[in-house]
Amino acid sequence: MKGLTESKRRLSPYLGEKKRLLVEALLHDVLSSVLLSEVYDRVLVISPDENVGAVAKGRKVVFLRQAGFGLNRAMEQANRLAIRDGVTSLTAILADIPLAEPHDLVEISSMGDGRRGVVMVPSLKGGTNVMSTRPPGLIRPSYGRWSYSKHLRQAQLNRLIAYSISNPRISFDIDTVNDLIELQHRDSNLRTSSARVLSDIDLVLSPVHLSC
Repeated sequence: MKGLTESKRRLSPYLGEKKRLLVEALLHDVLSSVLLSEVYDRVLVISPDENVGAVAKGRKVVFLRQAGFGLNRAMEQANRLAIRDGVTSLTAILADIPLAEPHDLVEISSMGDGRRGVVMVPSLKGGTNVMSTRPPGLIRPSYGRWSYSKHLRQAQLNRLIAYSISNPRISFDIDTVNDLIELQHRDSNLRTSSARVLSDIDLVLSPVHLSC
């Protein structure tokens, strides 16, 4: 993640100073599902912001200070580390999918039967919310607009076995104020930390903000 203050800038007009609380809650929700899934031998949180490491402190995760800027540089750094350490597979999970559940991650890890290839979760907006490669480094990180199509095309050109999985939880990410409204609708019981934070915040809305 970019950082506690740099992340989700588009939401600042709606959340004000409380945006940081939401960013922390999103990270908490994702890490909780990752750890409860019990499918990963090591869990790293990568960010250029040392404060992110402080938020994750006390959980069974390792903070990795990002060198360089942007999500693609972060993924390249993670791939280099995984290759250096002889890791057999690497799963990149973005820190803004609060509805992801442990069994979603178990399902992702079980796909492919341990064969060389890639498993991807497209976002509802065409991005890549989760990408698992076996071994690490098979796919050059191309995060940004329409990254799912770019990653899938790479897999096809490299003749890799590619799996895709999507459901209303792991393909739903938080970017816009409409996503916040949708999260409140989907998690009206306040199961996630993110929804609980939103319940204490009065969103600043206008017809202009909500127009498509």
